Amino acid sequence: MAMSSVKISPTASALSSTIKHLGSNSRFITSLGGVKDVRGGRRKLSITMSSPLEVCVKASVTVPNRLGDCPFSQRILLTLEEKHLSYEMKLVDLTKKPEWFLKISPGGTVPVLKLDEKWITDSDVIAQSLEEKYPDPPLGTPPKKASV
Repeated sequence: MAMSSVKISPTASALSSTIKHLGSNSRFITSLGGVKDVRGGRRKLSITMSSPLEVCVKASVTVPNRLGDCPFSQRILLTLEEKHLSYEMKLVDLTKKPEWFLKISPGGTVPVLKLDEKWITDSDVIAQSLEEKYPDPPLGTPPKKASV
């Protein structure tokens, strides 16, 4: 078999760090993709799980059912983790690319992410698309620190 699939949800520690980070802020996560300003005395935090994003990444060539050594795939997985988004990771054996994979990535490259019913290739485009759709927490360099 050339693919395996795993559903990944944000970890408890990731949620905990988000809660700590947002504790003194008036903005709280209301779903895994948006934020809502909370006004007034009581603040509520509610987290709802939406359907996980689908992401295809390189499988290890030496260890079955393990993530491979592709830094572009790892970048997107880190982005998903840092943004606390749930995702379903599909490991693709790039030495035996399955037909279904070539249909969504004609060039046969990884990573590939399904966002809004459209498959996106290229880690730069994927990261930018995730940043636009899920702006919080922002992962870009703050303007104050952008210049040395």
